[in-house]
Amino acid sequence: MDQIIPTDRTSKEYKEWRVSDLGGSSMTDIHTVLSTVMLSYWLWKCKTAAEYHRSPGSFGMRGWSALVFECVVFFVPMFLALTGRYLYPTIAILVGASVYYRRQIPDIPRRHDKWAPDPRAQVFDGSYVPGKITAKPYLSIYRAEMMLLTCFCILAVDFELFPLEYAKVETFGTSIMDLGVGSFVFSAGVVGVKAFLPRQVKDTVVSPTLWSQLKAGMWTALPILVLGVSRFLLTESVDYQKHVSEYGTQWNFFVTLGLLPIFVPLGLCLFGDLRVTSMGLVVVYQLLYSLTPLGSWLEDAERTGFVSANREGIFSFIGYLSMFLMGMSLGKEILPDAPTFEARRMRIVSVLGVWTTSLISYILVSFVFGIEPSRRFANAPYCFWVAGFNSAMLWLFMLIEEDVDSKLPPPLSRSGRPEGYDVPAILDAVNKNSLTTFLVANLLTGSVNMLFETLLCGVAEAYGILVAYTALFMLPALVMDKLGIRVR
Repeated sequence: MDQIIPTDRTSKEYKEWRVSDLGGSSMTDIHTVLSTVMLSYWLWKCKTAAEYHRSPGSFGMRGWSALVFECVVFFVPMFLALTGRYLYPTIAILVGASVYYRRQIPDIPRRHDKWAPDPRAQVFDGSYVPGKITAKPYLSIYRAEMMLLTCFCILAVDFELFPLEYAKVETFGTSIMDLGVGSFVFSAGVVGVKAFLPRQVKDTVVSPTLWSQLKAGMWTALPILVLGVSRFLLTESVDYQKHVSEYGTQWNFFVTLGLLPIFVPLGLCLFGDLRVTSMGLVVVYQLLYSLTPLGSWLEDAERTGFVSANREGIFSFIGYLSMFLMGMSLGKEILPDAPTFEARRMRIVSVLGVWTTSLISYILVSFVFGIEPSRRFANAPYCFWVAGFNSAMLWLFMLIEEDVDSKLPPPLSRSGRPEGYDVPAILDAVNKNSLTTFLVANLLTGSVNMLFETLLCGVAEAYGILVAYTALFMLPALVMDKLGIRVR
């Protein structure tokens, strides 16, 4: 029997039909679009460094000009790329401007004796404090940019100007929004490992206990799970459109996020190696999916009980847990302060190794065994794709930072740089309050959909709403950052 296509574009049925059975886009298209994230950072980093070297004394007095430049360089490319407009001209402008400002950064004086100790290494090595974890600018900016992309897409998809090939696929395939969901979890794992690392307490390096990890996990999980339940009750009460095959009937992404902090310490107390645990978990899950009736049941079962009605959320949690552990494994490598200058540089090689491992794993399961990625079930190729993309982007961010910061004077090799040099003010606020930003964006998305018929909006009206929405979901993070409040 042929499917009846709803004709009323304002109806709940039409909105659900519009985002059903989508096939996504190619990885080449996805990576090309998201390359604007890295290029925006490159341009900002080069221009900021050029301004600092030109006039170090007045660098901290740039004021509104720096803020306006941040908005232009990070938001304009995002708006254009994610709405399918002027992608290649945008990339060309970002590359050209980055090269222009990069050439304005002066080189450091050459050492007369190339065998003499590097003065930057001497300062860097001498300022190391065991157990101390300082902010990593490239990681802060990357996490903030991924958050902004995610928040932008969850509303933009409801407008006609958003290309549907970027929206979540039905079951198998790849898209920008599919990658965004996984990147959200992976990047959370990168910084989430901090609670499991030895830390300095009163001049002593202390390792956290299982009980402290569980207690911290419960406190982190509780508000997120409350949000998940609240979201379900609210969407049901207002009859809000819902794509059931995403997570299930009652399940939602907040529930998945809320369960992660609880299951991570429980899993690690059984086997502490993050790499082995994450890989073993996703491989066993994929074997069960492919070699047992589990796969066909997940794809075709009737929604008759709680488990079958929410099978996507319940079983995809295994894949998301694996992704979170993969992120933690990478975070364990890059989060602690490097003891030596050489060790810091070797981390770039380490991250490249993670990307290479993920790429080989993806090729093996996808091309050799013919298994397509599935965000719906968070299967092995999807997990490896997400891990590979994120580690590759972090590697590029690290290369940019290493290249530009290598021009700084030796006393600034580890710290002491002026405010606004390492991380843009807007992205720093979003990174420090990422959970708040995500929550506000979800609330605003629902509000916009109830106040406006988004599918009837023209291009100008849609852009206007998206600009206002972006400003509003960032406002709480900016205010909280000003007040010194952090809710990661």
